[in-house]
Amino acid sequence: MASHRTASFTAAPLTDARDPSARASSWALALALLALIGGAAVMGAVGATVPTMEAESGYYFSDTPGWYQGAVLAGFGSLLVWSVAGIAAIVLAVLGLRAGGGRARAITAIVLAVLAPALSLAVLLAAMGAGVALL
Repeated sequence: MASHRTASFTAAPLTDARDPSARASSWALALALLALIGGAAVMGAVGATVPTMEAESGYYFSDTPGWYQGAVLAGFGSLLVWSVAGIAAIVLAVLGLRAGGGRARAITAIVLAVLAPALSLAVLLAAMGAGVALL
């Protein structure tokens, strides 16, 4: 009996469009940027309006008009959305790192998602400082 060898085919490496781990890293980076930009934008908007509203209405937050209180509370409430996006970014980045694809994107996503809350706070304080300086 003759032994026959079959040709072995090796699959070519998957491209970024089809590789699930690279796709997870790309989604992680997108969500981390969303968390970073969204949180910073909301905190910048709140911080820019606080000094002028306090100057017009009074020292305490309860002295400001009801519509403004609702807007500020909605802005701070939206931080939950940005936090969930940041946590999802970290989870997807870890999954991407474990699978071995898109390492640079995954590490960048983790760094951005971890820095997003601190940067949002820094933007809030800077916007409040700029608002006070303009009074």
